[in-house]
Amino acid sequence: MELCFAGQNLFITGGTGFLAKAVIEKLLRCMPNIAKIYVLIRSRKGVAPAERLQKEIIESRIFNRLRAERPNDFISFAKQKLQAVGGDITAPELGLSAEDAQLLRASIHISIHSAAAVQFDEPLETALEMNCLGALNVANFVRSCPKNLCHLHVSTAYVNSNRRDTRISEELYPLDFDAHVALKSVTMASSSELERLKVNLMGTYPNTYTLTKSMAEHLLVREIAPTFPLILFRPTIIGASWKEPMPGWIDQVAAAGAIFLSAGLGVLTMLPGDPRNIADIVPVDLAVNCMLLSICARIHEHKSSCIPQEHTSPLAKDIAFNNPMVVHCGTSDPRQNPLRWRVPCVLVPEYFRKNPPLRGISPAKFSMIPTHQSFQIQWFLAYALPSSVYSTFANKSGHPGHIKNAAKLWQLTWRARNLVELFKPFTENQWIFVADVVENRLKPWATQDFWIDSHEIAWERYVRNFCVGLKKYMLNEDVIDVDIEGVNQTKLALSTGRILEWDPDHHAISFPGLLSDVAWAYTSSRKPGYTTSGLLGRVMGITGWKEGMNHEASHVPRLHVESTGGLRNSVLEAEVVRTAISRRVHDHGMDIDDVEREAAAILNAMASQQNYKVVRKFGWLLRKVCRNMYEQIHVDETGLTCIRDLLAERRGSVVLVPTHRSYVDFLLMSYVFFAYNIPIPYVAAGEDFLNLGRLTKLLRESGAYFIRRSFADDPLYSAVFCAYTQYLVARGHTIEFFIEGSRSRSGKQLHPKFGILSTVVDCYLSEKVKNLYIVPVTIDYEKPLEALLHQNELLGEGKIRESISALFKAMPIVRKKFGCISVKFGTPLDVKKHVSAARARAQKQNVSVPTSAIVEDLGYAITDALIDSATCSMSHVVATILLVYRQGISKQELVRQTDWLRREILQRGGRVMGTQGRSPTVVVDCALELLHELVMRRRKDLVEPAILSREQYPNMIGLGYYRNKLLHWFNLEGVLACAYNALVASNIQSGANSTHIITSQSQKAGVDRQELLEGALFLHQMLAMEFVRKDDPEGDRAHLVEALAKLETRKVLVSIASLSPTSPRVEAADGTMLSLLNTLIGPFIDSYWVAITSLFALRPKGEVTTEDLLKRLQWLAETMYHEKLIHFYESCSRETLQNALALLQRWGILSSCQLPDSSKAKRIKGKPVKLLRLSQPYALDKKLEKLAMRVFKFRKLPLGSMIGETEILARLPALSRI
Repeated sequence: MELCFAGQNLFITGGTGFLAKAVIEKLLRCMPNIAKIYVLIRSRKGVAPAERLQKEIIESRIFNRLRAERPNDFISFAKQKLQAVGGDITAPELGLSAEDAQLLRASIHISIHSAAAVQFDEPLETALEMNCLGALNVANFVRSCPKNLCHLHVSTAYVNSNRRDTRISEELYPLDFDAHVALKSVTMASSSELERLKVNLMGTYPNTYTLTKSMAEHLLVREIAPTFPLILFRPTIIGASWKEPMPGWIDQVAAAGAIFLSAGLGVLTMLPGDPRNIADIVPVDLAVNCMLLSICARIHEHKSSCIPQEHTSPLAKDIAFNNPMVVHCGTSDPRQNPLRWRVPCVLVPEYFRKNPPLRGISPAKFSMIPTHQSFQIQWFLAYALPSSVYSTFANKSGHPGHIKNAAKLWQLTWRARNLVELFKPFTENQWIFVADVVENRLKPWATQDFWIDSHEIAWERYVRNFCVGLKKYMLNEDVIDVDIEGVNQTKLALSTGRILEWDPDHHAISFPGLLSDVAWAYTSSRKPGYTTSGLLGRVMGITGWKEGMNHEASHVPRLHVESTGGLRNSVLEAEVVRTAISRRVHDHGMDIDDVEREAAAILNAMASQQNYKVVRKFGWLLRKVCRNMYEQIHVDETGLTCIRDLLAERRGSVVLVPTHRSYVDFLLMSYVFFAYNIPIPYVAAGEDFLNLGRLTKLLRESGAYFIRRSFADDPLYSAVFCAYTQYLVARGHTIEFFIEGSRSRSGKQLHPKFGILSTVVDCYLSEKVKNLYIVPVTIDYEKPLEALLHQNELLGEGKIRESISALFKAMPIVRKKFGCISVKFGTPLDVKKHVSAARARAQKQNVSVPTSAIVEDLGYAITDALIDSATCSMSHVVATILLVYRQGISKQELVRQTDWLRREILQRGGRVMGTQGRSPTVVVDCALELLHELVMRRRKDLVEPAILSREQYPNMIGLGYYRNKLLHWFNLEGVLACAYNALVASNIQSGANSTHIITSQSQKAGVDRQELLEGALFLHQMLAMEFVRKDDPEGDRAHLVEALAKLETRKVLVSIASLSPTSPRVEAADGTMLSLLNTLIGPFIDSYWVAITSLFALRPKGEVTTEDLLKRLQWLAETMYHEKLIHFYESCSRETLQNALALLQRWGILSSCQLPDSSKAKRIKGKPVKLLRLSQPYALDKKLEKLAMRVFKFRKLPLGSMIGETEILARLPALSRI
């Protein structure tokens, strides 16, 4: 394909139009080795062709993608490749100057004629002049170019819309008049004769556009086809782009775009026509690819016709050179992927209701009415009657305002009716345009870049992106771009769309409210052929249910589930269980039958009893609940396709490891797998769920198996668990467990727990499975169900135990809205490769590698993958900004700041879900609605955290939960920012205390780069419990160096001159970003400082239990906040303070000892109580003061705080006893 255009000169007319502009962009982006594109442009209103080329083409937003790909040389590249040629297609010789005509005749290799009068209601003489005479003039000129290999004429598929037969072939159907005679008659007719000629020529053609395009085809075939390679390119209704150059791009309101935009603005609410008819909209990028492939195929066929027959390409057989290539480019052919009108009827008004245009007249609604009589009645009631009544009232009242508004209403009614009349022929009728050329002659030339398969298009997404393009490019509203990733993977798009919503194309009857969830639950995860078996299946088949539609996930067969007896034998007879039973008998002197019964009881309480009849019922229930609670579930189709392939091809056992933020996590993966026709996983759940009565049975039959949270001290239980888990994995069943162990109350990733992972890996190491794949799954919530519960638990309140009564109390929550869910699948980790790599590294070092080391490495690899796949939503971004502006921020400034932060997240490789195609204001409003318990509005537009009294301070911890979702993108930059501020403050203080005069201004400015890295490294290591990673000091330093380089690249910090070349310095250049970074990390620094400060109370030999110390820490942190000693209330979070104590033990500052056995000894949850005490060096000398002051330097002091470093140092012992 690229070779066909390499070094060629192209001549294009209509270059400022929608289609030709897209052709030019595609050529420049995908085939930069073309020689030159000559664009015929006529002068308009005194604007020269070269100036129009610059303003209307080169500066067009269609080139935004190419500008981003060539940031340094786009302008020079475009000017080198594009050249404007002044002319007019209606003039002889195209109105070219002699020099331009000579240049073009000597240069042109390929010509494309795209200029036309495209308005449906153009006067006949105007349409003929442009579409017929202009086409002839262009064709005659390019035929005179000796190097020209091919001429493509852009026509329309509706040149045969006058025919009654609905199946249109790629051929020239005869006219009932002579086109040459008609052209001559119209050009010579007087104004009085034109109307008679129009009536005679129009016949059954719907408008002058289709008539004149049909005449142009016959004129061209008669004039030049016998002696010149000609392509008649017939697109159907060209709409916005599917994915190139960006999803939804459009730059003219015509055809379907006019209908969609009018509906979105509230101008048009109905059209006549059957919503089941094929809309036959073709994306402009598909049309462009089809055009360029047509040229390539035509040139190849022409060359093949010039060589001996035995060397002729099979593609050229039976193709007469003197016949034009007629190409239908549409989607109505049954071999393609038809779009029916009912899809945009639902999606267009839905989009514009959620994202109302600024110039909208009324809320969007749209329908198509099949019968003419029904349409006329509804039109009268909706348009004519209200306009007439209001006009009568206005005239009677004589009020100027009412009279003016009545005139506007009549004008809108007239515009709406005009649209109806223009498009009625295309909505009331349906044609099937046979696409033999595309299917047989062009597809062999198609490539990934030049795709022409309409099956790649997911129509629901396309229609939404079309609406986005109209809002962004036509209404010029601020809309967040649609990401190209959203259209790259579409094999599962129909299943994605059906997760919550009904798909009207699946059923011929299509009653969206009639048993839709029953039909979904019945047909999901069922093998093909279900419409020919079973009562409900047969009924669905007879009434038109379609199996295996485009973009529907194919069925992955389920594995055989062994009977309860077989399961019991397999597990209880496993070697590990028999060994544990023998040891229990020996150690405790028990009867072996009693121990075996105990093991059987453990297995009965633990094991799942998966039953797909129950799964379908549960799926039906979950779909109803999820649809009510969630706006959308975003599923990573690319990642899910990898899992489907692993399971379908039986390449190995699959283990799912999701993040754990909510109880919904337990159900979500099973629900998604069921919806995508994949066998549902066995899910490891806590024994807490055994207290839910019938719901426990429902969960067990839906794949859950129940385990204790800790069983290290029970070898028999551990053995049964190990045998059962390995039994599932060894038989190829998918299992799921949470590597974090429990839900994260803070929104951050927790450190991995290695127990279940070790059992799974041992299954591979003991060769029970040949291969094992571990799939990290990141589940993110716009608003988790338990957000307020987590907030209370972080303040020290106890966890609410799972029970029937708690479940009933929580029932009202299903009536609330929780935004969207994102499910992202990481790259499957091949355990075989991971183990081999670990052993190879150990072999090089001549050491053995223990299983624990392999499991630990794998656990952190899983955690890294979970973090890398994380997304956030605008609720997290808004909460972050509100915690920066705690005293309030105007709504307008909040929108600006959140959009800035969204772009910063994207720059760091992040993804903000639920924003694409929506305006920043709308997404902020939606986020504030989700955060309504935590924020409030004062006056007209001031937004602030809801903190009117001390009782509402916990709301800052609630907002902190949302903010913490952003930390993994900013934590390295954050510790650098805190270290920078600490060094700046230190320099200012030392400068103020110094008696020496510093003469070098450059030495005073900024901070030393090495000191900055050292300070950041200390902070980074101190916060190791907050930001999960494996211990690697050298790696930490390298990552900080890289983060500092990125801060400099982004101009947050800049290098400045220094007196010493060995001591480079940096200076702040972006105070806004530094302030944000300090706010992100500051609460954690305050927490750790409080924890260190509290230890002074343990001097010299104090001892305290961990739980008592945690309670004291929280009390101390709250007191310090109220006393304005710490800046952030989120520093009172129990989880952060707990992490701080863990770090202090890890650093050897605190040591622990078990409470001695006595009458006072207690056990908490079966575990012995431990006492904490200061280690010897920190209990006696000044080490603790030094550590406290070192951490203090990184803190941000509260507003109004008058305490300095010296006073803090003096008060440390007293502060710990507040």
